[in-house]
Amino acid sequence: MSALPLLVVLNEGTRGHLVQSRGIAARLNEIVPVEVLELEVPRLKGLEKLKYVKLWARKLPTASKSLAEKWLQKTGAEALCAQVQSLLSENRPLLFLSAGSMAAPFCLAMAKYFGGKSCVIMTPSVLGLKPFDWAIVPRHDGRSGANCLVTLGAPNAICPELLEGQKRELLSDYPPRRAEGWGVLIGGDDQNYTIAPLWVNKVMPTLLQEARKAGADLYITTSRRTQAATEAALAKLCAGSDTVRMLLLASQDPRNPVPGILGHCSRVFCTEDSVSMISESVTGGARVAVVTVGHHHGIRRFFQEITEYLVDLHLLSYRCLWGVPRFNRMIEDFENQNYLTLITPRNLEEDLEHFLKKTPGECLPFNEAARAARWLAERWLG
Repeated sequence: MSALPLLVVLNEGTRGHLVQSRGIAARLNEIVPVEVLELEVPRLKGLEKLKYVKLWARKLPTASKSLAEKWLQKTGAEALCAQVQSLLSENRPLLFLSAGSMAAPFCLAMAKYFGGKSCVIMTPSVLGLKPFDWAIVPRHDGRSGANCLVTLGAPNAICPELLEGQKRELLSDYPPRRAEGWGVLIGGDDQNYTIAPLWVNKVMPTLLQEARKAGADLYITTSRRTQAATEAALAKLCAGSDTVRMLLLASQDPRNPVPGILGHCSRVFCTEDSVSMISESVTGGARVAVVTVGHHHGIRRFFQEITEYLVDLHLLSYRCLWGVPRFNRMIEDFENQNYLTLITPRNLEEDLEHFLKKTPGECLPFNEAARAARWLAERWLG
């Protein structure tokens, strides 16, 4: 009996990137049985990262097998190669899958060295998409091509089995008091967005009030990026509230309650700062509201707006968008297809009333990981 096709998932140590890879790998394995090997690539830093990932990696698209081998040796990937080699047999289909710019050159180099296929998720900053056999990229990247599948948002690991299992765990730890549950997923600060205590004190009292009126339990969680002061304001506000069934602060509890929340809650509120959080919420099938947060201002934001203006005038390509305008386009795409409702703190009561009265839309089931897996299976094994 011939060996199963071998799918090698390369992990660069970023949780969100690994979730995307694992989601596609799991859905692919449902379509056609494959053996999945997950490997963590060397974490190069400083001058080594500059030399091998930013500079020398530019030679990989046209590299020979021997040059790819030399690059892998220089970056400390010999142990990874040995693990792959131990599983290879004659004519065994082999695919390397990676997400993120750090893992991308390893994906390309190993495919060249072993004679396998390569697929990247998202657009690598140095290499781009062209050197890879296939690419799975979000629409807001503004990329296209014969080897490219464009997704709405980010693929993820959300599926009915995961939702049901995590829902049971959630309700075992936090049994519901009311018939309905609402989820609140709060992200945090990055180069573009900020969620300050002021946001909590503006948005959350109204949300608590509406949940109490609707007879709904609130299941709330934060992100590792959430400010300590913001978590403190949230804890103070929620203390003693019989509406808040769960408040899980990421700084105090390493568990990931999001799949359980998505499995149980009929409505989910998530902040606009996280592509993965929005994508997971829509994939989960609940009615989703995206709540806007604070935006950083200054020279960075100024140039983002100038770029958006030039894109709207068709003087620059859509792919030139970056920062907040780029992610706004993704949220607009979701909203235009009736997958979510946008809520702004400025029009909080009006927007919230509209969301709560809104009837479920006629949307097709949404699972970009499953769509990506079907697309990849056809090209790799079809």
